[in-house]
Amino acid sequence: MMLDSIPVIEGQAVFGKDEFVYKSVLEDFCDSKFIGIITYNISPRTDSNLLKALKDACINGAKAVVITNIPQRFSSYYTAQIADAAKKKIDLYMRQLNPRDYAMRLSPFFTFNNHAKIILTDNNAYWGSCNYSDESKRNFECGTISTDKGLIEHLRDSFFPYIQSKSVPYYKYNFALAIANLESLILACKEVREKLFEASFEPWVEYETNFKEEWVFRTTDSGISVKLIQGYIEFFSQFDDALRVVNEIIDKYSDKEELPEQVALLKGLFDEYKSTFFNFYNTIMTLFEDLKQLAQFDTTIEANRKLNYEYGMEAFDEELNLYAERAMNEASEEYRELIEESEHTIRDALDYLKDMIHYFEQLKSSLYALLEVNSMIDNTGV
Repeated sequence: MMLDSIPVIEGQAVFGKDEFVYKSVLEDFCDSKFIGIITYNISPRTDSNLLKALKDACINGAKAVVITNIPQRFSSYYTAQIADAAKKKIDLYMRQLNPRDYAMRLSPFFTFNNHAKIILTDNNAYWGSCNYSDESKRNFECGTISTDKGLIEHLRDSFFPYIQSKSVPYYKYNFALAIANLESLILACKEVREKLFEASFEPWVEYETNFKEEWVFRTTDSGISVKLIQGYIEFFSQFDDALRVVNEIIDKYSDKEELPEQVALLKGLFDEYKSTFFNFYNTIMTLFEDLKQLAQFDTTIEANRKLNYEYGMEAFDEELNLYAERAMNEASEEYRELIEESEHTIRDALDYLKDMIHYFEQLKSSLYALLEVNSMIDNTGV
């Protein structure tokens, strides 16, 4: 038995017909990192506006959970006609909520004794009579919308996980989030590698190359900045969290004497990744520590320092321009030397990033191979 109660501080009652009473919650989809939906049913329409809004939010980076009943699905069927009707409705729901159509950021669950209706974002919570269904718009509906942060956190962190634990997931093992994480990491790694390459190399055309464009290392100036490096360090520190789901998947099989072939392959890749990543992360941190001196070097500031402290006694009015030029040339030469010394470091960093992209792509392929629709959902035997 479950009975939950929490006081609501900020809320308003909503009533309506021919308009979604939770319209303000829908408008918040684009600004929310999490979307939670508990509904009795969803729309059967392939052009559903509500499902399109959810897809758009997921494609733009939001993570969503949908928990729904499947009307016409029963625990048993007395006639073939009833079973056939249930089969069609189950297949429809599986198509409408296929995580692949939601950038793998949707985690669908089915609970067969649900009649609650809740729509949740980071900033708003609706509960009331209205389903997450386009058809509900035609009905007289009512409910409450709240911006109470305490309530929103309770629903997201306690109530939704509780209902999920009592529900049947779309996939036998919920790999969708892990795949979404890996796809994000692959894109991010490619973007980081591209930025580092563009900051360090430039196109070059000359007679000896038959005027074919080549990318050569920048020796006179560098696009490496402190901000760029700091962004990389913060980015790499997120890898462990992003791949935690992969580790949880492997752990689910840890008590079995023999791992399924694909899980064994996944475990091998992940073990290899973990041992490599430790060395990779330490090395990349060392590489970027070495690059900090280059990133922080300012030729003008260094030239002024030399002029004031190294040539201050000699740089009188009539000799000032001479020593100013000398200080600038020396500072420029030091900067050039730092750039040249960084080339090997930067090339190593680019190679490491390429290796990590390869690992993530292999892990993602292995997870896709493990995707299996939960057999508990379709109980029709048809």
